[in-house]
Amino acid sequence: MWKPAKPIVMAGSVLTDQEAWWNEFSDEFRELCSGEVDSEWLAGLAGTLYPLNMDRAPREAAEVAFKTLGDELPGFELEEPFTPPPPRRRPGLH
Repeated sequence: MWKPAKPIVMAGSVLTDQEAWWNEFSDEFRELCSGEVDSEWLAGLAGTLYPLNMDRAPREAAEVAFKTLGDELPGFELEEPFTPPPPRRRPGLH
């Protein structure tokens, strides 16, 4: 499980590891969206992705989510759209 390098304190309380992950994820995602993201939607995204990414650094998970959602985010387009490579043929198969 990911843990912050040092405890994160908000409003005088130390955040749990999960709360710290959600906070870091949300901060990074919000930055990637230039602050133009619905807070409730972002909380839902963080809650959905946390169980699958709790071992991953939250800022890294936010970058992956942002790039994955790219065109699905209103008003955002990725700088370089991803074009998947053509399928490779296996030797001996036609």
